[in-house]
Amino acid sequence: MGRQDNKESLVRAAMEAVDRAAFVADEWKWAAGEDRPLPIGFGQTVSQPYTVARMLELLGQGEKVLEVGTGSGWQTAVLARLFKQVYSIEKIPELAKRARIKIYELGIKNVRIKIGDGKKGWDKYALYDGIIVAADAQEIPPKLLEQLADGGRMVIPVRGEMLKIEKHGNFVFVPLV
Repeated sequence: MGRQDNKESLVRAAMEAVDRAAFVADEWKWAAGEDRPLPIGFGQTVSQPYTVARMLELLGQGEKVLEVGTGSGWQTAVLARLFKQVYSIEKIPELAKRARIKIYELGIKNVRIKIGDGKKGWDKYALYDGIIVAADAQEIPPKLLEQLADGGRMVIPVRGEMLKIEKHGNFVFVPLV
């Protein structure tokens, strides 16, 4: 089994262990197994499983991860199976509250969620082995780059393009594709 196959199987196992239906409203539970985004209120969606899987494969594993955009908490719960500690920021207070409750109900202990501006990151717990951004950005937020550990990876959609950024010392690289 190759390295990529191993990453894919770890991500698949983590995703299968977290029931997406638990993170959507009752009227959408029937569609939770489908590969499409689902509404979670406030003009937001829980991402489609394929997108989450691809982003998580690019991100890899590690000690600490920062998630920008908690949303429903589903991806947060999946990250909790791939990282020892998950720090997640949500801009919409009601979504953060719902996600905290669901994470607590599921007995997940390695997640912290705060309400705030994700572009600023979470200085208190930096540096992060991984940073994953759940919403399209116009540019790469400099504060997030500052909070990425040496050897760390950031997966972020920028103007519709999925980017994986690796930090090496004072150098930051976006792979040429």
